[in-house]
Amino acid sequence: MVGRLSSLWRKPYISRTTKMRTYNASVGSVLLYGAETWPATQSVLSTVNIAQTKHLLRIEGLRWHNFVSNGNLLALTSQTPFSVQLAQRTLRWYGHLLRMPPDTPARTIFDFDPVLHGRKRPRGRPPTRWKDTTGAFLAMANIQEDVHILARDRSKWRHHGASPSTPEAFRQEH
Repeated sequence: MVGRLSSLWRKPYISRTTKMRTYNASVGSVLLYGAETWPATQSVLSTVNIAQTKHLLRIEGLRWHNFVSNGNLLALTSQTPFSVQLAQRTLRWYGHLLRMPPDTPARTIFDFDPVLHGRKRPRGRPPTRWKDTTGAFLAMANIQEDVHILARDRSKWRHHGASPSTPEAFRQEH
């Protein structure tokens, strides 16, 4: 699908605004579909940021020899890094999950603690769980209050969840 858009990216008479709106609607939304449920390890965050950078360079008509830093490229195209968007989506879903009644299946699975039930995770398990990365995203958004109380007030939760900092805070933790 993205290959078909390359002819659109090369057209000089189409404005950057139109190209970016098309990019966000077709590429960004597909690439981040369901991202709020991914255990966002450092490799996942790196992969989505690399994909975003490659697409933005192609849209701007830049090659590898035209050195442009990732920060300058994001500023030039008025984009938010995909890793930050992933953090925002995860926190939005986490708030929704915390507002669910405790007997819903999603909340039951989230609250389940296998250690309390005499189980342990099998060999070869993923080293990072969704809960772990959500904790890192809470730190990125500088949420230090009790999340269960904060999530009940949607407007406060949206305010806190919409402003995670850059993924450097996540890199330092993992």
